[in-house]
Amino acid sequence: MSRLVSLPLLAAVVWLPPAAASDPLPVRIEQTDGTTLAGRLVAIDEQSVRLEADGQERTMPLRAVRTIVRGAAAASVATDVVVTTVDGGTLTGTGFIQEGDQGVVACEAGRVEVPIERIRRVVWPGPGEQRPVWLDQLPQRPAADLVVVRREDGHALVECAIGAVSTDGVSVVLDGETIPVPRGKLLGLVWMRDETKPGGTVVTVAGGRLPASRVRWTPEALLLDDTARLPAAALRSIDFAAGRAIRLAAVPIEKTTCEPFFGGLGEQPGLAAFFAPRTVVDPTGERPARLIVRPRTSVTWRVPADSRRFRGLLERDVPEQAVAAVEVVLAVDSNEIFRRRLGGTTAGTAEPVAIDVDLAGGRRLMLTIDFAGGPGCGVRLIDGAFEQ
Repeated sequence: MSRLVSLPLLAAVVWLPPAAASDPLPVRIEQTDGTTLAGRLVAIDEQSVRLEADGQERTMPLRAVRTIVRGAAAASVATDVVVTTVDGGTLTGTGFIQEGDQGVVACEAGRVEVPIERIRRVVWPGPGEQRPVWLDQLPQRPAADLVVVRREDGHALVECAIGAVSTDGVSVVLDGETIPVPRGKLLGLVWMRDETKPGGTVVTVAGGRLPASRVRWTPEALLLDDTARLPAAALRSIDFAAGRAIRLAAVPIEKTTCEPFFGGLGEQPGLAAFFAPRTVVDPTGERPARLIVRPRTSVTWRVPADSRRFRGLLERDVPEQAVAAVEVVLAVDSNEIFRRRLGGTTAGTAEPVAIDVDLAGGRRLMLTIDFAGGPGCGVRLIDGAFEQ
């Protein structure tokens, strides 16, 4: 944990007042059964979502809501500060200070309050700077808090204990001495904190996104995990399904059958692995997992308990201009629920193709990649997931 020091703070309450109550937000709600509703958001609590539509108020169980997406909102203002949380969230705005045990970010909708212990990094990028070079020089596990200061020849990473952050700058403790660092010299702050597992719900707000385990919304405020408080008008979208998804890459394959175009190749040493289904996972987590399957192959998974839908994206594993074609079929318990031809000179199908199918209590899901004339090509199933 960081060694925070107790220092007098600016009267930051006048820096940015709490946001006024928001007007009802126009939203579109997608339910887990695939239906959508449009109206004005009334409230979100831990059990339900309330929506006003066609002059009537409707209450939906939270379990039945997949996503909430706000209608058109004003474009974000210029980014003067970027805040990263310990669970991978990001916030951008026009200023950052500390008020007691809260970090406060100024954004277009008002003030965003996040517990200071949840903040891992604050960056003040230069004009037109997308990613400061010093970010790539940070140690993987800092031995202390770090203050990044501007120098004539670039920058310096200084180990210290970060104290209070105000509009004037930051106070740090270095070798037992309290030293003020003026705002004009600051490039960034890095607290020595461990990463934490993010909550399953993904909340997109004006200027950023935050993971959360609990979400509440009223016209007065948006509350995340009962600790982070944002203006109600800052809400852009909520993806409840992200916390209910079981990624296909985490579900073991129950059965595979593979019959290449030239049948004997699948049995040759060194070639069997080429024709077998292969999962590619990005170690950085920036790209979703991809399952690569070649024709003719069938892959079967046991559907996780309580799964309602299966979603993902399909595209061919060849250059876009290639004419190779394949037939993609999904079946639940031997009942076909999806069929699509990819590629070919007359296919007329834009890629990627979205999969969104009802599992209807099925026990097994089978994906088949079949020939559609000629040897065909591999298919990428991107970010496949069972949703509960």
